[in-house]
Amino acid sequence: MTDFISKHGIRIYSVLAALVPALVLVWPSIPWEALVAATAGLLGVGVVAASHEDTKTLQALYKDSPFAAELHGQSAK
Repeated sequence: MTDFISKHGIRIYSVLAALVPALVLVWPSIPWEALVAATAGLLGVGVVAASHEDTKTLQALYKDSPFAAELHGQSAK
């Protein structure tokens, strides 16, 4: 489950963020305080998800390309 969340965390976050405005349509009498709390929570999760994606991007940048050997005229291993 942790691996699934790690791979698809941004997609899960996007679905949750899209559901908040839908709550107003389904339950128009929902207190605005609850919406503010949900929005604040989603913003916090968004920051965590963005930093996780940044970490994955930095790790990918420091890996050698599988095409680097071909670029230098050597045969690929």
